[in-house]
Amino acid sequence: MTDVFDSEFARNPWPELARLRASGGVHRIRTPDGPSAWLVTRYRDVRAGLLDDRLSTHVRHANAEDYQGFTVPPPLNANLLNTEPADHVRLRSLVTGEVSPRRLAEWTRLAPELVNSCLWTLNSGQTVDLVERLAVPLPAAVLGELLGLDGPTREYLLGWANSTLLPSASPPRARDTLATMLAIITDTIEHARTHRTDTVLGRLVAAHVDTGSPSADELAGLLFYLLFVWYEVLVDLIAGAVLTLLGRPDQREILRSMSDKEAAVDELLRHLSPQVLAGPRFATTELTIGAATIRPGQAVLLCLAAANHDPEIFDRPEELDLTRDRGPQLALGYGVHACLGNGLVRTVTAAVLAHVDARWPDTVLAVDKREILWRSGFRHRGPLVLPVRLG
Repeated sequence: MTDVFDSEFARNPWPELARLRASGGVHRIRTPDGPSAWLVTRYRDVRAGLLDDRLSTHVRHANAEDYQGFTVPPPLNANLLNTEPADHVRLRSLVTGEVSPRRLAEWTRLAPELVNSCLWTLNSGQTVDLVERLAVPLPAAVLGELLGLDGPTREYLLGWANSTLLPSASPPRARDTLATMLAIITDTIEHARTHRTDTVLGRLVAAHVDTGSPSADELAGLLFYLLFVWYEVLVDLIAGAVLTLLGRPDQREILRSMSDKEAAVDELLRHLSPQVLAGPRFATTELTIGAATIRPGQAVLLCLAAANHDPEIFDRPEELDLTRDRGPQLALGYGVHACLGNGLVRTVTAAVLAHVDARWPDTVLAVDKREILWRSGFRHRGPLVLPVRLG
């Protein structure tokens, strides 16, 4: 049994992941919560696992001994991460149109405005924490616009993010804030029900009322996915991307010359891999991955971060290279369970990088990079704080 996710892992997971890839690629590990799971680290195995219908995301296939993931109670468990295939396709189809290329084109205009709304009061020469001032509040603004949330609901969501994702003496884990999440979702649905609007949220509630699809529990589960599952990944990507580029002036110069800055985000996603693991899968039958035999009910953790640094797939994987051809990176998943917000995440992050660099091209870290603390490292990883001097 291997212990992987120690305090050093979040800051620098790459040496340990390289060791695991080289020593078989599939290992029985102890999760930070205690229960065991299989950890899969080689690119080809991870990609195959993301497509393997013998690995279910539905917790009903899990055995009692293995890791079962971030288990949420009804009605939040009726979400895209915990459904049978037919229900997953149906629920996903309710949302995919809202993040279509046509709608994403609107975000190339809107995203810079939202970034500016977080930063407009700041001036050159100030020292600020860009996690607190940008990475944490921006997703609330993005989700507010995407879903059509009213002002009080946006503030409620931002309050949850501030209490959960900013440093504190005893920071709660997301799973410890389920009551707050459910209250936000309940208030959001009730407001949309009484104030029907032509927004994503309004259309989802109308579909529930008029057709029964999504059901009441599925509607709550969809909002849980849309409001909270995306949030932490976007926070960690924004903070990690800015931190990484501040230490790489050569790559900042390349970024300035790029007309398609979303290509740069693709490489940053690969390099940083803020979502370390895909959601847990559970074997529905006995199967083999690498040299390991997985028994029915056992948990399988597909390591996106390890796959994205596999030297069999990526040349010089430890190096950030914004000129790298867009490759088959897996940072936001792959296949039917790939993140629905793929395009939106790229658009928003590109807007952040462009805005910060254009307005403050001489920004530097206000502390030594080795002093930056990183959050978690198990399912996600990202800088806890990002103190910079704007310039």
